[in-house]
Amino acid sequence: MAVPLFALAVSADGLIAGLAYGVKKIRIPLLPLLLIALSSALAVTISMYCGRGLSAVIPSDWAQKIGAVLLMIIGGYFLLGALRDHIGSLSDDEELLSFNVKPLGVIVQILKEPASADMDLSGEISIKEAVFLGLALAMDALGAGAGMAMAGFNILFTALCVGMLKFILIYSGMYLGGICPGNRLKGVSTLLSGCIFILIGLLEIM
Repeated sequence: MAVPLFALAVSADGLIAGLAYGVKKIRIPLLPLLLIALSSALAVTISMYCGRGLSAVIPSDWAQKIGAVLLMIIGGYFLLGALRDHIGSLSDDEELLSFNVKPLGVIVQILKEPASADMDLSGEISIKEAVFLGLALAMDALGAGAGMAMAGFNILFTALCVGMLKFILIYSGMYLGGICPGNRLKGVSTLLSGCIFILIGLLEIM
């Protein structure tokens, strides 16, 4: 049960991105959509292998507890992000990053406004644009994946769940976009992800 919940937590931003594209009539063809889902699955895989490596040098009992605490810390970070989105503030660090480091700045901009991934304003996400979008949507999976591996969860099953849910939620979001504006659910998505991470951590540490 924890793995599907984790996959939902790291894939919820895909639903918001899909809603944003649906509202603005931006298409994501099948191949770019697969690339985006694969990016998240790959990010989780890499992160979990890093976590598995740490587990090899840390006693198993401690590794599980550290993984659970890491998941709760990430959950807390998501909750703080939801609060920040609610009050409409933006840190100076993000502005500096967006201005000075172009590749990372593009990813930060996509995280703030998913529709900005359509850089050529063609109304369709190309493979090149999907690379940046995939990286942006995979960011939350990096740290969380390490926590899941240290908590003892299966790497392949977790990565498959994340990739499949990311694909499904983005695809569903595009169809729902014309009904419910995506920006109204952005804070809810971040809040839900944070709560799920904390719940998984609590279940593993008890």
